[in-house]
Amino acid sequence: MSGTETLLPYLKEPETKNTQPTIIVDTREASAAPKITKGLIELGAQIRTEPLQKGDYILSDVCAVERKTVHDFVYTLTRRYLFEQLFLLKEVYARPLILIEGYMPIIYKFSKIQPASVWGAMFTLAKQGTKPSQTPRYSS
Repeated sequence: MSGTETLLPYLKEPETKNTQPTIIVDTREASAAPKITKGLIELGAQIRTEPLQKGDYILSDVCAVERKTVHDFVYTLTRRYLFEQLFLLKEVYARPLILIEGYMPIIYKFSKIQPASVWGAMFTLAKQGTKPSQTPRYSS
């Protein structure tokens, strides 16, 4: 290199059109967790609320999110329809996500579910292409 070369011709010009993401939020989810919707708006996302057949949040044509509290996760796991619900989501979206909100160890104190069952469920979801993610729950 002679020192006169530059990467500027290879850099993309910033797009001038609207670059805010549009997130579609299920109407039931919007009323159940209004702080999440408000937080997304504060972060610059455009929100559209409509009834969704699958998922709680649609992020793109290929990505949808199913949000569950720790309690709801265990409930759907023990009632045996967690996998059905998430595999149906995977049929429509190439990148389905499950967001588990809360402090996971609390379920071992208040339910008879074994930790191996919870971890097994998470590993099965990951193996099938559904990415589990856990976030701490803040007051809602």
